[in-house]
Amino acid sequence: MGGGFSVAKTWAVVFLGVGGVGKTTYIYKLLGISKTPQLTRRPRTYFTATELGRLFLVDIPGQRATEVAKAYYEAARSYGLRLDLAVYMYSVVEPETLDALWQIHEWTVRIPVARRILVGNKVDLAEELGVIVEGEDAARGLGVFAVYYTSALKDEPTRLLTILFDNLT
Repeated sequence: MGGGFSVAKTWAVVFLGVGGVGKTTYIYKLLGISKTPQLTRRPRTYFTATELGRLFLVDIPGQRATEVAKAYYEAARSYGLRLDLAVYMYSVVEPETLDALWQIHEWTVRIPVARRILVGNKVDLAEELGVIVEGEDAARGLGVFAVYYTSALKDEPTRLLTILFDNLT
């Protein structure tokens, strides 16, 4: 009898944002997938297990805010998701992607989620261009818990994972 069996905690994390902000790239980097993300039409769920717990990562597709909101409803209905964390993602070099989060939020706020965070992605590109769209002002209106700035292409997977777990535990 005995043994070292333990039941790890499982969390569901949903990624929301319009097309091209880096949601799938972020997920691929976390999972160690090296292929280039492909355009998807349906929500995709990825799974990973770490020593801190298990994660279901839900990638919501859509080029426009209304498409993202519709796909989010579809995922919630199909998977019966109990969401622990919503990652609102935008590109720090494209202000319209931050604006689109307002529309997405209006639709998705109706589905309960334990916590929301805002991730400004593509800081590597912002450094090259010398322009960055900061999200702190929007964060208050969107009801997010924290704001992070990342490069899904260049940041280490451990940093990207830490952002999620810091908001789950």
